Amino acid sequence: MNTQEITEHIRTYACKLGFTACGFAKAEELIQEKEKLKTSVNSGFLGDMHFMEKNIEKRANPLLLLDNAKTIISVLLSYSPGNIKILSDYKISAYAWGNDYHKIMLQLLEKLFQKIKELFTGVKGRAFCDSAPVFERAWAKRAGIGWIGKNNLLINPIAGSFVFIGEIIIDRELKYDSPIKEQCINCSLCIENCPTRTLAPYTLDARKCISYITVENKSEKIPDVFAGKIKNEIYGCDICQSICPHNKGIDKGLNHFFAPGEYVKWKNENWETLDETRFQKVFAETAIIRTGFKRVKRNVEFVKVRK
Repeated sequence: MNTQEITEHIRTYACKLGFTACGFAKAEELIQEKEKLKTSVNSGFLGDMHFMEKNIEKRANPLLLLDNAKTIISVLLSYSPGNIKILSDYKISAYAWGNDYHKIMLQLLEKLFQKIKELFTGVKGRAFCDSAPVFERAWAKRAGIGWIGKNNLLINPIAGSFVFIGEIIIDRELKYDSPIKEQCINCSLCIENCPTRTLAPYTLDARKCISYITVENKSEKIPDVFAGKIKNEIYGCDICQSICPHNKGIDKGLNHFFAPGEYVKWKNENWETLDETRFQKVFAETAIIRTGFKRVKRNVEFVKVRK
């Protein structure tokens, strides 16, 4: 097979595995993205996420992650929330409804890499999903499987923004895709509907983002300034996604990789009486476990006393 045929063979196999989209980009330094990250760091926009300040050079340059890197294979995996009716007032972001996406994505990426090894003798590569310093959205954009919206999320023209991103870096050249045209130019609904005003076009101040406040923020209490702004969210936030026109009319079928856990059907009292033992049991295989019981309980109490 020639390079074009191998590229399409990989893309087809990726979709067969269950990936929503697969694209290819040339491995090179992302100078613009590096400078934007430095600006966010210097502006304090990242809050307590000090890990973002580390390895900036490595994050921007795939050649520092894999010797002789040639290609970034970027994939998406949909986690469309479907039409499930939530019984509780308390809301958790749809990405955390099912099992931990990191594990599922990495398992699928490993299967894809095994196929690549069959096509390229002696190929070297590394797979990532939030597991190394990588500009994931930027690579997905360059690989032509989405554009970055004003809410800073990657938007795929078919699946919308309810997607996880993963990538494989390899030391072989493939046929590279071209970025697709951005489609958010005349729309600012995400910015206008963010209750904490954390968004500006293509910029986000994480310190005011409900997802950051409920997931990454390590303080014992949520600042009172967010009273009336955080109304129901106890883990993450989907407001800027739910309002996005590009998430209207997408396939609402649930991805079998992320079947919702029992807590999606919980009522208010289940959250309000949750203890640590039950938390560890119920959320052991989810992304929520990383945030921990104390922070989730903190979030529930913040919302509860302000209802």
